[in-house]
Amino acid sequence: MKVFNHPLLKILTWSTFIWVGFTFSAQAQTVKIGSLVAGQVIEVHVKEGQHVKKGQLLMKIDDTRYQAKLRSMEASLQMAKLKLADQKINLDQALDLYDRTVTATRERDAAQLAYDLANQTFEKAKADLAYYQAWARYFVINAPVSGRIKKIDAPKGTTVYKENTPLIQIER
Repeated sequence: MKVFNHPLLKILTWSTFIWVGFTFSAQAQTVKIGSLVAGQVIEVHVKEGQHVKKGQLLMKIDDTRYQAKLRSMEASLQMAKLKLADQKINLDQALDLYDRTVTATRERDAAQLAYDLANQTFEKAKADLAYYQAWARYFVINAPVSGRIKKIDAPKGTTVYKENTPLIQIER
């Protein structure tokens, strides 16, 4: 009898008989999904044991406070835009008066500074809004992988207080 070993196969040979045995292990991997935002779980669309596909809606977290803050930031951006337009008018007037030698350099420079500050305030408001808008997707929890719902850690009504609070586990 001869024995041939391979990581996945074990082959035993006798004069005319061959025995082949497969050895392998399959271990399920659990994907734990956590929250990146705070709020209350308002919808759960799956049950434990249910099979889900990648991208499938699992649950939603209340985004009422987020939406209110988003509207406030949009209003701040609009205000900054209007202030910038006003400072542009002041700057154009100051430059015109300076070119006609009616005003001194100081008034022109002050108008330029006020315009530059208004422009930076506007750019910051745009960046703040874009940053905040990027968080919108974290209130809707979709399956990152296909698999079976192993455990729901945060059923409907659960309040999520901090980042990475466990919500759901998927076994793949």
